[in-house]
Amino acid sequence: MGKMNELSTAIDEMIACGNGLVKAAEALKAFYSSENEPAQEGKPAESMKKEDPEPTAEKSISKEDVRKLLVAKSNADGGAYKPAVKELVRKYSGTGQLSSIPAEKYAEVLAELEGIGNG
Repeated sequence: MGKMNELSTAIDEMIACGNGLVKAAEALKAFYSSENEPAQEGKPAESMKKEDPEPTAEKSISKEDVRKLLVAKSNADGGAYKPAVKELVRKYSGTGQLSSIPAEKYAEVLAELEGIGNG
C-alpha cells in the first residue's frame, strides 16, 4: 500500500508541475499578445505583478499539507468525521479525489475543514 501512496503522490506532483507550466505559458502568451501599443509596455508587466502574489500564497499550501490535514481530521475521534471529510473532497473535486482539487482551492478546503467538528 505504501508504494501506491508514493505513486499517487508522484503523479499528483507531476500534475501540479504541468498545471504550473500551463499557467506560465498562458501568462507569457497574454504578455506578448498585448504588444499593441509600445507606450504601454510597462502596464502588462504591472498587471502580471499583481497576479503573482496570489499564486504564491496558494502554492504555500501543498497538496501533501492538505492530504495530511484531511487524513488527520478523518481519523479524529475514531473516524467520526470521515463522511464529512469525504463530502468536502467531493464538493471541491467532483470525483472525490484530492488530485482533482485545483491548487487554488486548497485554502478554501482547509477553511471548511477547520469547521468540521468545531460547530
